[in-house]
Amino acid sequence: MNVIVSSLNIFVIVYAYSLNFFPKKWRKKVNQDTIVGMVLIFSTMLTMFAWIIYFYFIIFFNNSE
Repeated sequence: MNVIVSSLNIFVIVYAYSLNFFPKKWRKKVNQDTIVGMVLIFSTMLTMFAWIIYFYFIIFFNNSE
């Protein structure tokens, strides 16, 4: 699960970085800059919480005894 969420987050980061390479006329036409920024923020938060929960269970509920 965490790998999937992290992969999605990396995809959104790369897409947000690549927006600068598209022509300004096209960017103005589709007007996605705000949406991409919001998705970037929330996907990063989701990834962070997923990894925190994962490591919490690994550290505190490791029943290898």
